[in-house]
Amino acid sequence: MLPPSDLLLIILVFMGGFWVRHSLLAGVMGADFRLSVYHYLLSGLVLGSVQVVFMAVFGVYRKEFGLGMIEEMAGIIKASVMAVLFTFATTFITRQLFFSRFVLVFACPTSILILGLWHWALRKLASRSGTPASVLIVGDSEEARHLGAFMENRAQLPYSVKGYADPEWSPPRINGMIDDLGIDELVVAERSISEDTLSGVILHCEKMGVNYKIAADVFSLVSLTARVAHMGGTTLIESVPAPLSGWGLFLKRLSDKVLTALLLALLSPVFLLTSVAIVIDSGFPVFYRQIRLGRDNEPFRMFKFRSMRKGAHEEKEFLRESNESSGPLFKIRRDPRITRVGRFMRRWSIDELPQLFNVLSGRMSLVGPRPPLPEEVEEYSRRDFKRLHTIPGVTGVWQISGRSHLGFDEMVKLDLYYVDNWSIWMDLAILLLTPPAVLSGEGAY
Repeated sequence: MLPPSDLLLIILVFMGGFWVRHSLLAGVMGADFRLSVYHYLLSGLVLGSVQVVFMAVFGVYRKEFGLGMIEEMAGIIKASVMAVLFTFATTFITRQLFFSRFVLVFACPTSILILGLWHWALRKLASRSGTPASVLIVGDSEEARHLGAFMENRAQLPYSVKGYADPEWSPPRINGMIDDLGIDELVVAERSISEDTLSGVILHCEKMGVNYKIAADVFSLVSLTARVAHMGGTTLIESVPAPLSGWGLFLKRLSDKVLTALLLALLSPVFLLTSVAIVIDSGFPVFYRQIRLGRDNEPFRMFKFRSMRKGAHEEKEFLRESNESSGPLFKIRRDPRITRVGRFMRRWSIDELPQLFNVLSGRMSLVGPRPPLPEEVEEYSRRDFKRLHTIPGVTGVWQISGRSHLGFDEMVKLDLYYVDNWSIWMDLAILLLTPPAVLSGEGAY
C-alpha cells in the first residue's frame, strides 16, 4: 500500500503548496492566474509519479534496512531531491511553465517530512498489530541469541522467534523443525555450520517456499566495502573504495562547515542562556574539555557544557561497580555527579552543543561515530578499531537508535555499517531524525 499512498500524499502536498502560494501569499507575491487548479493537479500527479519511481529505484520500498528508518529516510530525501531536479530540468529544456516555482520548492521539504512520518507510522502499526513472521534461527551462540532478541524487539517488521536449532544437527532434523513449527523464515546465524548441512537446509527452504537469511562474518573481513564479482564463472568478493574518501570526504567536510556556521548563529541565544544557568547553579567553568580520540586514533580536546560537578572525572573509579553499560562504555542512569542544570541539559542533549566548535575546527563532523575516551580504546578488540577510521560526530546512528540503551557491541556494529555505507543522503536523514530522538529522551542519561 505504500506506493499509491505515497503518490496521494505527494499530490496533496503539491496542492497544499498551490493553496499557500495563491491564497496565503497572493498579497505578498502577487496573483498568478496563468494556470488553473486542473493544471496544478495534473502537474502534481506527474511529479508524484516521478518521485515514487525514484523511491522504488532507490530501494525505499524494500521490507528491511540495515539502519532501519535512517536508510529509509535517506532514500526518501534522495528521491524527493532528484524528482525536483528532474522537474526543473524538464521545465528548462521544454521551456514550458507547468506551475509556480514556489510550489515546487515548498513541496520538496514538506513531502520529505510527510512521507517520513507516514512510513514511520505504518511500520509502527505493522510491528504492533501485524502478524509476526515465524522465525527459526540456526545457532545457539550468544550472538545468535542477540540476533533473535533484536528481531523480536527492535526490527522494523514483526518477528516471532520460535526456536534455536543446533548447527550440528542433521539436515532432516532441522528441516523437520521448520515444518513442525510452520516457519516463515530461516536465519542461519552460526558460521560453523557445515556445507552439507547448509545446502540441505537451503534446498528444503526453497522447496517449501521458506525465506532464508545467512549471517556473514563481517568482522572476519577487513572491510564491508566489498562487492560480489564474477570472473570466468568464479564468484569473487572484491574491495571497492570506502565511501568516506576522496570527493565523498570533501563533500562531507564542506557541508559540515556550512551547516555548522548556520547552527552556531541560530543557537547563540541557547549558548548564552545555558552558560548563565551553569554559572548560577554550580559556578565556573562553563565548558568541560575532555580528551577524546578522533580519526586514526588522534587525540583532540572535545568541548561540552559542564553537566557534572567539578572533579567528577576523578570520581569515576569509585562508581565503576555501578556501571550500567557494557564493554568499555561507562553509563549510570542516576549518576550522582550530575548537577541540577546538568540533568536538564542531558535530557535535551544541550550539553553536546559546544561540539559544534570541534566541527568547525575539523576535528569532528556533524554526523559520525561517537568519539571514544582513551581508556575505552584501551579495551578495544581489533575489530572495534575500525570505528576510528573516520571522523567522529556530534550525532550519529548510536544517538538516534536508543543511545545509552544500546550495548557496546551493538553500537560498534551500527557504526561500522555507517562507515561502510555512508552517503550524504544518510547524513541528512540522521540530522533530520536527531531532533525527534532528542525530544523522545530515549536513552538520555
